[in-house]
Amino acid sequence: MKAEVKQYSMVGGEFSSYWPDDVTDFCIGADVTVGPEGVPGGDIFSFQVCTPRWLAHSAGGKPYFIRHTILMDEYDEDVLKSTVRKLVENTTGNSWEEIAKKLARYMFWEFEDYQA
Repeated sequence: MKAEVKQYSMVGGEFSSYWPDDVTDFCIGADVTVGPEGVPGGDIFSFQVCTPRWLAHSAGGKPYFIRHTILMDEYDEDVLKSTVRKLVENTTGNSWEEIAKKLARYMFWEFEDYQA
């Protein structure tokens, strides 16, 4: 089974209208809807997109853990979307749950740690 990107979205706006004041110093929240290839709908995976420069001054010189984050030297919407698309397209499994758990290593899956 393979997965595909259904939709990209940005927290608090749309990628089409977003441009950082400084392309080398920003951090935004983003979501991608991913589902099984050829099947409508999908699950939401969230992540932040930051530059090393933003992380350096935001950390206040202290170490910290970082998860569910894509690091980019400078903002480029096409490169960002391509990076996410390649990850999704190269993630396979025997079931949707197996694929989603693999993707959750990189992005926050809306059903991560969910228990019925």
